[in-house]
Amino acid sequence: LGKRSVRRARPLLDAVPRVRQLKRQPITTSFPSGHAASAAAFATGVALESPAWGAAVAPVAAAVALSRVYTGVHFPSDVVAGAALGAGAAFAVRGLVPTRAQHIPPA
Repeated sequence: LGKRSVRRARPLLDAVPRVRQLKRQPITTSFPSGHAASAAAFATGVALESPAWGAAVAPVAAAVALSRVYTGVHFPSDVVAGAALGAGAAFAVRGLVPTRAQHIPPA
C-alpha cells in the first residue's frame, strides 16, 4: 500500500560511487523500503520470542536497512518508514498469535 499510495521516485545515483551501486537497479517506487520492512519484521518477531536471539539478528536487520541507503536505492526516510512498518507488523501479528511465553500449555 505504501509504494502505491506515495509513489516516491528513487534517489538519483549521481552522488553514489559506481562501486556502491547495484548491478540491477530496482524499478519500483522508493517509499517505503520493503527490504527494511522485511528485515525489521523478522528481527522484531525473533526478539519477541527470544530477546537473546533478537539481539543477535538485530545488527543484521540494521545492516540490511543501511545497505539500501548505502547503495543509493533509498532515501533514509524510506528505510526508517519501512523499518517502522515491519516492526509494527511484527507487533500486530503478536497480538493475533501469542508468543511461547504468552501461550498457556494445556493441562
